[in-house]
This record gives sequence, C-alpha cells and structure tokens, in this order.
Amino acid sequence: MPVFPSGTNTYQPSTEASNSLTVDFSRNPKKFALPNYVSYAKVEKNVGLYIVATVEEAGRILNSDLSDFVWYDGNDAPQHNDGNEAFDMPAFATKRFAYGFNLGDLTIEQAAWDILAQHGRIKAQQAMTARTQKAATLLNTSGNFGTHTATATALGGGKWDVSTSALQYIQKSLHAAAEVVLKDSLGAVSPADLILAINPTCARLMRSSQELVGHILSSPHALAQVRGELPGRNVIYGLPDKLYGYNVIVEDAVKVTSRKGATKATSFVWSDTVAVLMARPGELEAPSGGPNFSTCTVFLKEEMTVETERDNWHRKTRGRVVDDFDVVLTAPVSGYCITAVVL
Repeated sequence: MPVFPSGTNTYQPSTEASNSLTVDFSRNPKKFALPNYVSYAKVEKNVGLYIVATVEEAGRILNSDLSDFVWYDGNDAPQHNDGNEAFDMPAFATKRFAYGFNLGDLTIEQAAWDILAQHGRIKAQQAMTARTQKAATLLNTSGNFGTHTATATALGGGKWDVSTSALQYIQKSLHAAAEVVLKDSLGAVSPADLILAINPTCARLMRSSQELVGHILSSPHALAQVRGELPGRNVIYGLPDKLYGYNVIVEDAVKVTSRKGATKATSFVWSDTVAVLMARPGELEAPSGGPNFSTCTVFLKEEMTVETERDNWHRKTRGRVVDDFDVVLTAPVSGYCITAVVL
C-alpha cells in the first residue's frame, strides 16, 4: 500500500562507514589498553542491579580450636542462626552517547581516499577514548576504594621515581597493597590475578628509578633492554610486561582538551601520579550469574553501533558511532589505589 513520506519510512540505513569498524575495535587490546584491565558485561536494560556479597563469613573463625562448630554426639546440631552472609544490590545505569560527523556529497565524491570510512574510524576512536576517560576517572579517584588506598610513601616508604635498589619503594608498595587485597578477599584474589595500571609519564619516571634500573640489569633481558628489543607490549616504555610478579598495563589513551582553532592541548586520560593495582581474572567478558572479582566492570547496553544516513535534500551524509554503557567499581575489595606515586 502506498504511503506518504515521513520520518518513519524514508530513513535509509547504510554500512558505508563501517568498512573497518566492528565491535572488535572496542575489544582489541592492541588498539586500546582498557580491555586489559576491565571486564565487559552485556546487559538487556539501561538500569539494573548487581549483587555484591561480603566475603567475611567464608573465612570467619573466631576460635582456633573451632569450638563454635563442634557437634557433640547426642546433642542438637549447632543452629548457626548468625551464619548467613550479608549482601548489597547496587544499581548501574547506562547512558547513551553519540559521536557524529557530517560530510557533503562533493567532499565524499572528490576525496582521494575513503573519507567516509575514515571518519567512522575517527569517531570509533573518540568513543573508546571517552569510555576510557570514564573508567580512568572512576579508578583514579581514591575515595572510591574505601580503605583500599594510600600514598606510595605511606604504603612503601617513598615515591617510586626516587627509589633505589636498597630502598625498594616500588616493590614494597605493590606487595603491601597486594597483601591487603589478598586478606580482604579471603584469598579469592591472589597476587597472580592483579594488574598494575599506570600512565606513560609514570612509566617513564619509574623506569628511570635506580630500583628498576638495577632490577632490569640483573635480569636475563638486560641486553635486550639496552638494545630496545625487550619483548612485550611495554618495550617502548622500557618496562617488562611483568614487574615483581604483577602484570603491567600502561594506559596510553590521549585526549585533546582544546577546542577547534585554539592552541592544541593534549593530555593522558590516566593521571600521572596514580597507580591502581586491580583484578581482572579470566576472560574479557564477565561470566553471567557467576562470581566475578573484577575490580572494574563496563556494563554495555549497546556497543559501538556505526550508523550513516544519506540526506538527499541537503546532499550530505550524517554518520555516528553510538555507545551505551556505564562503568562501575563492582569489586573495590579486589583493587588498591596508590596515590602520589611519582613527582
């Protein structure tokens, strides 16, 4: 049946801008560091609840002789009316973001390259940078970690960039933080599960410390380090992928903070002076319904949808990348925020 044109029947969706764009872009650790230290959780609704159970009861032993649990023959079994574990049900609320562009027909037609696909990739990178910014803001705020935060000086004796092989400020800080996580998670999160996240400035200052100079030169990778051939993703920063047993992730996402036409200003999304030791055990995508000790989780209602719309009347194409997500510290007990680590 013929219909009159309206906003509901003339939209012609296109995949032109998505030539090189898939959801994999947001999950590829070679493109962004974020997937290395957070978990992703797909959700069906924008608002929901997740369960956080305390872990005290699983390790509660009040008497070393186990007298609270003894069941003598002929007596009623212990009732343990106070043996239940407490839980909380915090909420998450995803928010939808659109990163768009407009290109005229003549621009698209006469460009010497696929300018439409290029802008799709640009907006995908902008979306991932924004997602990383939200995670970094959450993780770099020490107040979000409760008692699981301290300065490097309070934790390990001093700032990391001035440490020496004798002082071992870096090693002491990391081991002290990991010990707190191990105790408070009742051993559910071991040091092997922990990831150290820092930014490139912090990595450079750490690498220049006499503690790490001595640590690396005494390792079998010393010659490769001098040659700039140290294997792994952190070679450009002069850091090993593992330091004192902890995986090291350098969050190198950069944001532009100046408006168009103004003097260009850039900065790292992650703070120079904050290091976070956090857990992201298992695969990138969090298991549905099972226990998850990932410190930080990205709840995804819609993930990196690429859309273009051809406007015949105005002879242009509108494009956008849509991301609908929330970032939550789902298990702060499995992380530790170390502040004032350098400078």
